[in-house]
Amino acid sequence: MKKGHFIAVLLFLLVLPIITFSYNVRTGDTLGIWVLGYPEYSITNAIVGPEGEITVPPIGRIKAEGRTLGEIENEISTKMESYIKTNKVTVGITQYAPFSVTVLGNTNINGVIDIRNEKIKLSDLIGLAGGIKDITKSSYALIKSPDGKEQKVNIEWIKSGEAGEDPYIYENYFVLFPYDYTNKVTVFSDFGTSSLDYYEGLTLKTVISSMNIPTNKMPTKIMIVREAEIQEVPFDEIVKKEDYSLQPGDTVIIPYNYTNNVLVFSDFGSASLEYFEGMGIKSVITLLNVSLNKVEDSVAVVREGNTTTLSLQKITNDEDFSLQPGDTVIINKFENYVYVSSQEISRRVDFEKQERMNIRTLLTKVSISEENVEEVQVNNQSVDTSFDLKKGDFVQITLKRNYVYLSGAFNRTGKVEFLPDEKISMDKVVGLAGGFSNNFSGNLVIVENSGSTKSLTVDPNNLTALKDVLLSSGSTIIADTELRIAYIFGEFSNVRAYNQGESLYELLLPFNLNESYQVRYQIDEKTGTLTANEFDSLKNIPLEGKVFVEISKIAPDQVIVYKAGETQVIQQKNVRLIDVFASVKGFSPVDTGTITIYQNNEKIKTINSEELLNNLMMEVPKGSYVVVQPEVSGSYIAVLGNISPKSLRTDVPMSLVEILSSSAIDWKNQESIFIYTKNNEEIKVDIKDVDSLRNVLVNPGSIVYVPPIEEQVVYVFGEVSKPGIIPYNSGMTVLDAILKAGNASQSAQLTTVYLFKDGPENPPVTLDLSGIINAAPVKTGMNPEVKPKDIIYIPKNTLTNIVEVMSVVQTFMSFINTGFDTYTKVSGLF
Repeated sequence: MKKGHFIAVLLFLLVLPIITFSYNVRTGDTLGIWVLGYPEYSITNAIVGPEGEITVPPIGRIKAEGRTLGEIENEISTKMESYIKTNKVTVGITQYAPFSVTVLGNTNINGVIDIRNEKIKLSDLIGLAGGIKDITKSSYALIKSPDGKEQKVNIEWIKSGEAGEDPYIYENYFVLFPYDYTNKVTVFSDFGTSSLDYYEGLTLKTVISSMNIPTNKMPTKIMIVREAEIQEVPFDEIVKKEDYSLQPGDTVIIPYNYTNNVLVFSDFGSASLEYFEGMGIKSVITLLNVSLNKVEDSVAVVREGNTTTLSLQKITNDEDFSLQPGDTVIINKFENYVYVSSQEISRRVDFEKQERMNIRTLLTKVSISEENVEEVQVNNQSVDTSFDLKKGDFVQITLKRNYVYLSGAFNRTGKVEFLPDEKISMDKVVGLAGGFSNNFSGNLVIVENSGSTKSLTVDPNNLTALKDVLLSSGSTIIADTELRIAYIFGEFSNVRAYNQGESLYELLLPFNLNESYQVRYQIDEKTGTLTANEFDSLKNIPLEGKVFVEISKIAPDQVIVYKAGETQVIQQKNVRLIDVFASVKGFSPVDTGTITIYQNNEKIKTINSEELLNNLMMEVPKGSYVVVQPEVSGSYIAVLGNISPKSLRTDVPMSLVEILSSSAIDWKNQESIFIYTKNNEEIKVDIKDVDSLRNVLVNPGSIVYVPPIEEQVVYVFGEVSKPGIIPYNSGMTVLDAILKAGNASQSAQLTTVYLFKDGPENPPVTLDLSGIINAAPVKTGMNPEVKPKDIIYIPKNTLTNIVEVMSVVQTFMSFINTGFDTYTKVSGLF
C-alpha cells in the first residue's frame, strides 16, 4: 500500500468513530466492524436485525439497537480477547437505516419520505419533497416531533435564496407546509387529499361525510392546523356531541385507524392486514407467502400488552390460533448457522431445518473436499468430520497447501491449485491466470508464508525468464496495477482507460480527426501541441499514468449552404461551387437567382445565374456560409449565426423585434447583430437598446446574422460522464452543473462532493448530495448556486485525501487555462 493511501485509511478509521461516536444505533442500520491487522474478523455489512442484534464472527450475536458505537466497540473488543489477545476494534456506520418523515401541504410531493441518514436539514427535506409548490402561498413550516412538541419555522428566506432558519428533522417527525394565504380548507388523509372552497358554516362533520370514510376506520382524534397551532378533536365528540366549525386556511389531517387491522412484523417483510372473521396464524403465513420450512419453530402474538408464544408445529398439526383486531404477530426466520474460517473463505454458513449440522455436511456446503482438509477446529478444539455442530459455532478449517493466491492485475485472480508434489513456477502461474490485464504495471510482489516479500519486474511480452522463479505453496502473488486514464475534453469529451504500450495516436484514432484539429497534451510532466494529422509524431508519444488531452478546432472543416429554409452541411476535402449548387437542388423552383458566399463576417463573392456556368469548379473556402437565393416573386428573411438557422417567408419589411423574439438569443450577453441587405449593405445593430429595435425594419431578401459570444463557464471534474467545461447559466446550482456534465457515474462518492469557490489553490466547500441527487434540483444548503469559473470535483470514494483532490484539480486547471484561448477561439464567420 502506498504511504498516502495508508495515511488516508488510518485517518478514516480514526475520524469515523469520532463523527458518529454518540449516535444511537437503530434497527436496519448497517455497521462496519474493523479489527486492525485481522481482516478475516472484519466485516462491512453487519445489519441490525428486527431483534436489535448484529452477528459478529467469531463471537456471535450482540445487542446493538439503542447503543452508541463506543459501547458496541468495547463489547466486541472484550469478547474478541478470547480469540485475539491484543486487538483494536473500530465500529462505524456504513449505511443508515431509512427513517420516515411525513411531509404534507404546499410541496410537490406529499406523504411519507424515507431518509437514509442520521438526520436531515429542513432545506434538504424540501428538496426531497420536490420543492415548494407555490412559495407565494406559504410563509412557514410547522414541525411536530413524536413527543408532541411543535415548532414554527419561517421559510420566507426560500424566496430570496438566502440562508435562513434551517433546523434538523429526525425520525418520525411530521412537517406541514400550510397554505396560509388561501380561502380554502385543505384535507390530508390516507383516504384521499382534497382542497375544499370555504363557505360560511362549513364544519368537520361535513368534510368527513363528503369523503365517504367508513366510521370503523376513523381515528380516535382528528388534527386541525390553524395559524401554526395544532388542535386535536376527538372523533366521538364530532359525531355524538358538538360539531367543529372550520375557518378559511384550516388544514385537516385524518390518519387511518389501524385498530381494525392485524400488524405483522417478520424477517420476510412487515404488513398491516385487514382483520376478517376466522383469521389465524395459518392465514397470516399464507398471506405472507412464506414456506413453513423457513419459519422459526415458535410464533409470538402480542395482545393488549401481553405476549403469547406459540409452537408452529402445534399450529400446523393441531389447531390454529385465532387472532383478534389489533393483534401484533411476530414471525422470525428459522436460523441455524455456524461461522467458517479457512485460508480461502471467511463467512457465515446457514443450514436448513432438515439438514444435519455436522462437519461433513459443512464441507459439502462450502465446496471443500474432505481429502484436502488437514485439521478442523470447533471453538478452538480439534474434531473429526462426524462432529455435530451447534448454532453459532466457530469452525476453523486448515487445508493442505499446494496452491498460491493471485490478486491485482491478473486476468483471473483467486486461488490457483497444483498437484500435491508439483513444483510451482511463475510461468505456470501466469499461464493459469490467463496472463496479465491491461492495467498491469510490470511489477510483481511475492508474499511468502513466512511474511517476507520480494519484488519482480516483468515484461508481459516475454515470460521465458519466469520459468526459473519457483514459489512456495501458500504464497500470494500481487500484480501491481497502474492507473491508465485519459481525460479528453474540448471539442470532444470523454474519459478513457488505455492499454499498456498505447500511443497518443491510438488514443485519438476513434475520433477520426484531420488537419482542422489541434491536439494539446500533458503526459506525466511532458506537454506539447500537435496538429491532428501529424500521425508519425503522435505514434511516437507513449501514454503513461494520467493523461490530459484537449482537442481544439483550429480551422473550419465544413461549408454550410442555406436556401429558403433548407440548410445543408458539406464536409469533404475540397468543396466546389457545383457541390454547393447540387446540395440544395439549384435555384428550383425557378432557373435564375444569385449565390452569395460569406466568410469571416464579410461577403467575399456574389455570383448570378448568368455567371454560374463559368464558375462551377471554383473552390469554396472551408468555414464559408453560402446563401442560394432564387429569383421568385416573394422573398425570405434569413436568420443565421449563433442560433438555429431559420427562414421567414415575407413580401413586406418586418420589425427586428418580431424577427428576434422567437429566436433563442442570449439577450443578457449578446451585444450586437448584423443585417446584410439585398444591396450588399452591412448594418450593425446594438440589441441592448430593446426599444430602438422596434423601429428597425428588415426588408425581404436580407440576412440577419447573430455573431457568436464568449460563454461563461463552470468546471466539473471527477466521476461524471463528461468531465470538463460546462456553459454557465444564471441561477445554475451544483446539481444542474453535474447533470449538464452527463450526471454522476455509479462509482461516484456523492457524500463528499467538493466545490471550489475561490480557485483551486484554496480549500473547497464539502457537500453531501447523496440524499438529493435524484430530487428536483432546487437551491438548498447542500445544493448551492454556482458562479462562473467555479470548480466542482466528485471523488470516487470517501478515502480520497483532500490534499490529493486539490492537487488533481490544480493540474486540471493549469492544463485548461494554458489552452483556454484555443478552446474559445471561433473559426470562420459561421
